[in-house]
Amino acid sequence: MKILELLTSFSSLSCLLPRPRWLRPLVARVLARLWNRAAYLPSALLLCLAIAPAKAASPDIELHGGTKSLRENILLHLSLADESCKTPLWRLQALLAEAENEVMIAAQALGYYQLEYETKLLKNKECWGLDITLTPGDPVLVKEIRIEINGEGKLDPIFQSLYEKPGIKIGNKLNHGRYETLKARFGTLAATHGYFDAEFEHSQIKVNVGEKSAIIELIYDTGPRYRIGEIRLQHDILDDDFLRRYFTFNEGDYYDTDNLLELKNLYNASNYFAVASVAPSLQELEGNKVPVDIQLEARKRREYSIGLGAATDTGPRLLLGFDDRYVNQRGHSVAADIKAAEKKTEALLTYTVPMRRPAYEFLRVYTGYDKEITDTSRSEKDIYGASYSYFQANKWLQVYALDYVQEDSIIGTDPETSTDLIIPSVTYSRTQTDGSPYPMSGWSLMGKLSGSPQSLGSDFSFIQLHMRAKYITGFAGGRVLLRAEAGTTQTDNFSIVPASVRFYAGGDSSVRGYDYESLGPIKIVDGKEVVEGGNNLLVSSIEYDYRFEDSNWAVAAFFDQGNAANDTDIDVMRGAGAGVRWISPIGPIRVDVAQALDGDKGWRVHVSMGPDL
Repeated sequence: MKILELLTSFSSLSCLLPRPRWLRPLVARVLARLWNRAAYLPSALLLCLAIAPAKAASPDIELHGGTKSLRENILLHLSLADESCKTPLWRLQALLAEAENEVMIAAQALGYYQLEYETKLLKNKECWGLDITLTPGDPVLVKEIRIEINGEGKLDPIFQSLYEKPGIKIGNKLNHGRYETLKARFGTLAATHGYFDAEFEHSQIKVNVGEKSAIIELIYDTGPRYRIGEIRLQHDILDDDFLRRYFTFNEGDYYDTDNLLELKNLYNASNYFAVASVAPSLQELEGNKVPVDIQLEARKRREYSIGLGAATDTGPRLLLGFDDRYVNQRGHSVAADIKAAEKKTEALLTYTVPMRRPAYEFLRVYTGYDKEITDTSRSEKDIYGASYSYFQANKWLQVYALDYVQEDSIIGTDPETSTDLIIPSVTYSRTQTDGSPYPMSGWSLMGKLSGSPQSLGSDFSFIQLHMRAKYITGFAGGRVLLRAEAGTTQTDNFSIVPASVRFYAGGDSSVRGYDYESLGPIKIVDGKEVVEGGNNLLVSSIEYDYRFEDSNWAVAAFFDQGNAANDTDIDVMRGAGAGVRWISPIGPIRVDVAQALDGDKGWRVHVSMGPDL
């Protein structure tokens, strides 16, 4: 497009947009220079500058005196405020006479029963205005709150919060909005816990204007508490008895909405269903029982997935996956996953069997292949095993496993060794978070105890304890992330321990500023340092993140330290740096630049992704 065409387009569009008066001379001067150079300026542009749209006039209503909340509430109640500038004077005066009732209602809603006010209606060429001067007087204060609950729920603990924390205190200014909120809480608690016939026998506020006091009286009859009636389960893929093992309630139990919501969440999390609905049929209340309808819509049975990822620890990686969600009507499933990267490759085939409480308890049988290559070690292992997982009521996950591992490994310039190990283990873990992809608070703990008794057929015996902890809390407008990891291995001859059982430090999720698994006990071979890995590990980290307001971007500064060693005298290596985070739906994607503060390792860029906890 030529310059003249651009000017023409600009002039035709700009006249549609209002601009500040002070800006018009500046725009005019700029366009005049363009005129001199182009020898042409559309007349529409000059017309636009001369006749810029003016801001539409609107009524100006000013309130003076009283509190801000009182002034705002009165303004919300005034029907006069909805009138336009074209409203005739006679109508404004008529509405002003009617406004007295609106002003008093708005004032009394906030406890001002003796309010006085003066009004002044203004009229000019462009529009009208109104000035209201308020003299609110002393507000009415709550003198007493009388709450009485009758019926079957009289002694039910769920209503105790109404007595203990009604949301209104003796001596508070009377506020009708808070009063209505308190009344609504009665109905919410009743409906949530099955008191479907509940109603107020008496509800009122007694106001003594002379004493400037109020008494709140609420008498509530809960009626009977309903129980769960017939449970009607609609589905088309799994065995009926298996699906009922998910139930958080049974026929004859007292109705509780939380139990229905929990069951819905369990079905949605089961990986079997695209949609799960669990709802009471309130149109069929009979004999103090309420039927419950459960409708389950199946997900596609088989699913294939492919993806790409990258991290500086492992390099670019290819992700392949397959799920058969329900091999049979008892909910058995099969999953296959492959993660192939330059330094680390994993393949795992798992068959899962739900147990007595399928949402919390399951058995897995699996086989897998792991290959890991670092600068100083190489490990390839085949795994055959089974595990039993159980979510406790206190939200801790316990996993008991028994693995048979065949591993070929090379450490440094040592010859390749082959080991056969039978490894029983127990793992306890728990994560507590606010549920956000970028949590501002939360923590996670993991502890794993494993070993390999030679008496069961292993090539050697060892016992190992590995622990990890993370903690996040808000601080100074951002958040602080703390991380710690520790481990120890006890064995008679550490020199024969394969690479996968040894501890290393360094990398994206360890001590940043150092290469992946580049820290640990070192030996010199032909003048070259070889990291052998150690039987002890200690790593800690502190990080501060600041997220930009209304943005998915954050910046970070961090300090890491730690190492692996063959004794308790750990040679601590330190790293520090800064980075940026992009908050994606699966968690932050991190890019960090870190400097190794010990040795001559220099700077290193770290890229990683995934949840913080």
